Amino acid sequence: MTQAFPDLAAALPEVKRQRGARAPDGATVRPADAEEPARSAPDLMKLKRYFTEAEQLTQDARRHSLTAIDYYDSDQFTREDLIKLHDRGQPPIVINRIKPAINGMIGVVERGRSDPRAWPRNPDDADAADAATDILRYIADFNRFKRLKCDCFRDMLIPGSMAALVGVDPDQQVTITQIRWEEFFFDARARRPDFKDARYLGVAKWMYADDVTALYPDRAREVELAVENGAGGGIIPDQSFQDRPLNGPGTGGAWIDPKQRRLLVVEIYYRDNGWRRAVYTGRDVLEFGPSPYLDHKGRPDCPIEAMSAYVRRDNGRYGAVWDMIGPQDEINKRRSKSVHLLSTSRIEIKDPSASDVDADVARREAARPDGVIPYGWGLSPNVSEFQGNMEMMAEAKAEIERMAPNPAMLGRTDRDASGRALLARQQSGLVELANLYGGLEDWELRVYRQCWARAKQFWRAPQFIRVTDDEDSPKFVGLNQPVPGGPPTVGVDPRTGLPGLVPGVLGYKNLVAEMDVDIEIEAQTDVANIAAEQFSELLDLVKMSPAYQQQAPLSMLIQLSNIPHKRAILDQIKQAAGQQAQAQAEAQEIAKATAMAKLHETQARTAELQAKPALHAATSFAKASDALTYAHQARADVAVAGLEKGMDVGARDSAQAAGSDEAGVDQSPQGPNFG
Repeated sequence: MTQAFPDLAAALPEVKRQRGARAPDGATVRPADAEEPARSAPDLMKLKRYFTEAEQLTQDARRHSLTAIDYYDSDQFTREDLIKLHDRGQPPIVINRIKPAINGMIGVVERGRSDPRAWPRNPDDADAADAATDILRYIADFNRFKRLKCDCFRDMLIPGSMAALVGVDPDQQVTITQIRWEEFFFDARARRPDFKDARYLGVAKWMYADDVTALYPDRAREVELAVENGAGGGIIPDQSFQDRPLNGPGTGGAWIDPKQRRLLVVEIYYRDNGWRRAVYTGRDVLEFGPSPYLDHKGRPDCPIEAMSAYVRRDNGRYGAVWDMIGPQDEINKRRSKSVHLLSTSRIEIKDPSASDVDADVARREAARPDGVIPYGWGLSPNVSEFQGNMEMMAEAKAEIERMAPNPAMLGRTDRDASGRALLARQQSGLVELANLYGGLEDWELRVYRQCWARAKQFWRAPQFIRVTDDEDSPKFVGLNQPVPGGPPTVGVDPRTGLPGLVPGVLGYKNLVAEMDVDIEIEAQTDVANIAAEQFSELLDLVKMSPAYQQQAPLSMLIQLSNIPHKRAILDQIKQAAGQQAQAQAEAQEIAKATAMAKLHETQARTAELQAKPALHAATSFAKASDALTYAHQARADVAVAGLEKGMDVGARDSAQAAGSDEAGVDQSPQGPNFG
């Protein structure tokens, strides 16, 4: 796809791959999308009529826009006014109160904060919504959108309209390009401030012929002929569309400037059974086709988002400066008149009977710093006139200040003022400016939705984006990341570019094209003073009790404060706390081991002490047992000895008895022995 016109040079590689077809009027045209079915080329005269109509029907509004820009740039006197002031001898003093008022409105946007936020449409889309939020914030950081938004807001406040084009560059990065107000044209019959009822929107930009031929090399011959012949197509743009500087040598008022070799190239998006796109000059159609950018439903869409501050009943568009021009003229003229009154003198006849003195002589003497006013003449006081001019000038200043942000919004109040009172003043100051800031917020939301549509359309390859939501804490978000698994398939090896087996894929994580989310804007005005007051009250509360100090650690207080580089300070505190906790843990382990050793020693001593009585009792019992055993043994020995002795006596007696028996055998009869 070719990129949008403001960065046409980046689209050159895509343009070279396209081929042309001959248009009915002799101009070579080509479709912007090679996949589009064959369709006849658009009518060049019809496209030129779009631009001519927009240029002619908005001449008055554009002239007013140029005047508003002059007033912002302190060019507030016309040539006729300067001639009159010079003839009067009156200084052309300019006290520009418009520029501070407009800069204050822009400063409120600069100090405020607004971030895109994606919300899930289904309960299972929470992770997709977080990824979409990261995508939009990455695109905003990549395009420095906060600065670009302020530049566009300046166009809305001064000329009256702002516009931006959301496209992609050759690297498929989503780009947001500001369209300068003088290069932006639109359907003059559109009545809505957001241009949603416009039939066409476009960009008209002066370019050098060499740049055009570099973008469209197959049209080099036609471009050269147009520059050499100066064929501009008979359209003479007004001053806002003319090439600048206007007073440069050879500056032309038509579509082509032969001396400077510059052409007015137009890129237009128009409705014709859907949004279509064409790029053309005053002579040729360079490119045409359906819009290469799709909306969230896959339909061709216009990538230009625009907004106007105010729309008159005749569809003329103007900014906030136009209402300030009247009071600003009064300030300049009354200041100039007051200075003139202070530097001049008026005289009058005080004594008619005085000697006759020519009035011119008296006037010259009164004008001299060391002059002597003739007798009979005197100065005519002009104090009341001077005071009247100063009072009316003060009222005119108050009128302009009333149209601008109040001092509370600009931080010009008492430093010790209450934060809540300051918030009330800021909110009251925003009431009268709600229409302007509401229009800016609506435009910002539409730009983010265009960015999301570009990301869904063009971000198909796996990639990582870096998001810096937290200070000094970037994170990387993977998009379209394959989830490996399953059997390998036949495909192209990304390392060699040759066919082969590639690992199987079960699915994709954070697939951008399939995310379905709602985009909203989280806007937050500057509330630094209120946050500081709340933090001070919290500190006073913590100081009241040591218990509160234990419940609110230093890291919590730093997190609630507004000091810069909080993340680095918290990381250092966390690292120091971790080291201290580790040292305390080691000390506790050592103390625990020491205590356990002492406990074991005490238990051993206690066991030893408890074992001594038992051992003594056991020893005594053993000794008693031994004594008893010894006594029993002695008694047994005695018994045994007695028994043995008795046995010996018995045996002897038996023996003796036996001997006696043997000796008396023959004397007694034999029989049994019962003795």
